[in-house]
This record gives sequence, structure tokens and C-alpha cells, in this order.
Amino acid sequence: MSTANVDLSALSRVAPETAPPPARVPLPHARWRTRVLLPGALLAATGGLLLYAAGATLWPAVPVHVVPVLSKSGVSGASAPVDGTSGARAVVQAPGWVEPDPYPLAVSALADGVVQEVLVLEGQAVEAGQVVVRLVPDDARLALARVEAESRQATAHLAAVQAALTAAQREWDHPVELTRKLATAEATLAEKQAELERWPAELASAQALTEELRAELDRVTPLRAAGQASDIEYIRARQQYESQRAATDAIRARRPVLEAQVANAQAEVVAARENLRLRIPETRALEEARAAVAAAEAAVAEKQAARDEAALRLERMEVRAPVAGVVMNRMVEPGSKLMLNATEMQSAIAMRLYDPRKLQVRVDVPLADAAQVGVDQPAEIIVDVLPERVFRGRVTRIVNEADVQKNTLQVKVAILDPSPELKPEMLARARFLPVTPPGGPEAGGSLHLFVPEGLLHRMGEGQAHVWLADPARNVATRRLVTIGAGRIDQWVEVTQGLMPGDRLIADAPPALRDGQGIRILGETPATGGAPHGTH
Repeated sequence: MSTANVDLSALSRVAPETAPPPARVPLPHARWRTRVLLPGALLAATGGLLLYAAGATLWPAVPVHVVPVLSKSGVSGASAPVDGTSGARAVVQAPGWVEPDPYPLAVSALADGVVQEVLVLEGQAVEAGQVVVRLVPDDARLALARVEAESRQATAHLAAVQAALTAAQREWDHPVELTRKLATAEATLAEKQAELERWPAELASAQALTEELRAELDRVTPLRAAGQASDIEYIRARQQYESQRAATDAIRARRPVLEAQVANAQAEVVAARENLRLRIPETRALEEARAAVAAAEAAVAEKQAARDEAALRLERMEVRAPVAGVVMNRMVEPGSKLMLNATEMQSAIAMRLYDPRKLQVRVDVPLADAAQVGVDQPAEIIVDVLPERVFRGRVTRIVNEADVQKNTLQVKVAILDPSPELKPEMLARARFLPVTPPGGPEAGGSLHLFVPEGLLHRMGEGQAHVWLADPARNVATRRLVTIGAGRIDQWVEVTQGLMPGDRLIADAPPALRDGQGIRILGETPATGGAPHGTH
């Protein structure tokens, strides 16, 4: 089968000359952050972790030998040959923390309130009585004003009842009204008795007049019948007689009335006399006035106490430091609420103070060594922030309860010569020294530290530095020391910068750096003539 040659160009389509050129499609933006930067950061972090993990292999620790610091008791001044077994060693060494002695002092608010202003901060010194916190005083000021008004009202009421008591007392002392009533009753009785005594004479007079008028009537009656007297005269004589007879009968009837009036007057006299003697209303009024005064005085005292309480509460809106000290912890800030009667024990504490002149170290002594520590035992303390200085200490307390988790017993060591640079919660180490019996060979001696002279890198007059081995971190530490005057063979006394138990690097290479890792191979006697084992 044969195929014919076909011209494919005939099938192509020729674009017209007027057709526009094809549009250019923009290229996508390069995502260099996610495709370059992020993978690079991950690779760098991975490499850093690998370098850190392989640090011990890439930069191996420097192998070194160490020489312990030599501790001697009772050695001072110039050279003093002693034998290597007479040096004083610390019986126990343990870590601890600086804290106030015997405890921090809480500055508490003595009244509930909301903190308006905090005047001191952590680390500031305060004096006794200094205002450290101010509470919002508005409600306390209004309460004081209200109680003062109530106190004035109670005082005014007391004055009123005291005036009533004075009047009642004067009425009791001068019973004018009762005396007047008694005198009136006695006068009335005398008057009635006089009337009763006058009655017989009045009756006799009336009877005599009656008889006279009766005789006149008897005389006129026959004359009238004889025509010698007029009817008018007869009527006048008869009426006068009858009127007088009625008056006489009235006088005769007054006797019982007068006797009753006398009896009534006598009763009034007896009653007035008894009232003057008993004086029951006046006694009641006097006692009621006295009781009212006592109640008013009690009310005034109550209001005065309430006023003093309100004034005290207003005064307590300023929280004051009870003693001089340094602020250790600040517990509040503006807007905090201090409450006395809350269930939370710390709800009223504004801050805690400590006395920088009274510090102690809270030491955790292993239970295996606890039997070697006792009260009043001397100790030496070194704080990490002041490694060149050794502080003197004394055991003051041993806590009665051990820590079963840490297998330690807490011991309190008072710092006898604290420095203002010491702060609570600073890390420290304590070495408990043996107690020398009174009169013993080392009585009265102090502890001196010696180092091989060949390990001192002198820097000037009395100054040098040494290389210490830190067994906790396995690093070399460069430490400045002060050289003393003591000397034992080729061991030189160091007065500051070291503490018993420190170990010096005996074969430090020239290129050793501060903080460089080391590997302690063991102890070696340094060139200096001191036998090994005298440290």
C-alpha cells in the first residue's frame, strides 16, 4: 500500500493581518516566605537543637583535679606550724533560703474597705506608723457625720431630762403645794368647827326672835277681831312670825350639815398631812426623772462610743506600718478589697515587712545528718549573691516535724552579722561547725581558710583570683579572694571569697573560661606541703 505525499501547509490557517497580538498571562507571585524562609527557620532550629544536644561531644568537658580548701581553727597571724589533723571541719553542710527572723510581719487593714492608693512598693523601707495604704474614706466619713449628729441629739435630750430632774428635785426639797393644801385644809376645818360652835347661839337667837314674833302675833290677833288693828298689821305680824319660825327650823337643821362639814374638813386635813408625809407623786416624778437622766446618759455614752468607733474607722482608712522595716511582699493594688471577717485568712493583709537587721536561713538538713545539729551551734553562711563574704550564724530553732518528701529536717540559723544586701528567699549555704567544749584546746579560736599559694592568680596588693569547681553544675567558676597574713608552709590564708568546703581546680589550663564545663577526676594534694586529708 502506497501513500501519496500530502502538503500539510495547505491545512494551516493564515491569521489576518489586522488580528491583535495575543494577551500576556502574568506569572504567579513567588511565595518565598513559605517556600524559603519557613523551611530555613525549621532547619536552623533543628540544627541548633542538634548542636545543643551534641554539645558535650563537640565541646567535651575539661578534665581537672581539685584541691579542697583547708580549714584551721585557732590559727592567726604569721606562720604557725600545725599538724594536719587538728583542722576544724564542718560537721554538716546544707542549702537553704534567707528569710526574716523569726517571721515576716503582716501589715493588715483594721477596717474593711477598697484600696484607693498604695504608697510604698516592694523593697522600700518604711517607718513605724507610716501610712502605706489608703482606703476609700467616703462611706466612713459619712458614717462619722451621721453618728456625730445622733450624738448631739442625745446630748440635747440629756440636757432636757436633767432639767426635769432638777425641777423634780426642787419640788421634792420644797413641797410648797402640799404645804399649802395642808394649811388650807386646816383653815377650812377651823372654819367649820367655828361655825359648828356658833350654831347653838344662832339657834337660841332665832328661837327668841320667834317667840317675840309669836307674842306680837298673839297681841295683834284679838285687836283685829275688836277692830283696833288693821288687817295689814295682822298679816305683817303673822308673816314675820312664820318667816322667823322657818328660819329657826333651818338653823336647827344646819347642825348635821355643820357636823358633816367639820368631819370632811378633818378628813381633808388628814389626807393633806399624809400626802405631805408620803409625797408619792413627787417621789415617782423624782425617780422617773433620775431614770430618764440615767437612760439619757447611757444613750449619750452609746452615741459617743459609736462616734469614736466611726472616727476610728475613718482613721483606719489609712493603713499604717506597725513597726519599721522593708516591704517584702505587696498584696494589694488600687481597687483591691480588704476584708476583716472574710473566710480567707489573707483577705485583710496589705503587705508583709521584714527587718533587715534580723534575718535567718531556713536550712534543709538531711535526716541522716540531723543528729549532728543542735540549738546554739555555730555556723557559717554564704549567700550566692555575695560569694566573697562569709556570714556568722547560730542555730536558733529546729523544727519538730520532718519533711518526708525531701527526707530533711528544717533548721533555723540566725545571721549574726547580716548585710543590707541580703534579701529574703535568696539562696544560701550553711556549714554547721563543731561545738568546742569550754576550756578545750580550740576554745576561743576562729576558723581560718588556707589555699595553696600556687593556685592563687595574684591581681594586686592583697587581691587574687582562683578557679573553683562547681560540682552542682560541673562548671569552672572564677572567684575573687582577699589574701590574709596567715601562712602554713606554702598554704596562704584567704580572708574573703571562700568558704569551708570549696574545692579549687588544681590543674586549670590557661584557656579555661568562667562557666566552662569540667569533669572532676578526683582530689589531688597541691604543692604546698600540706598532707592530703587535712581539709
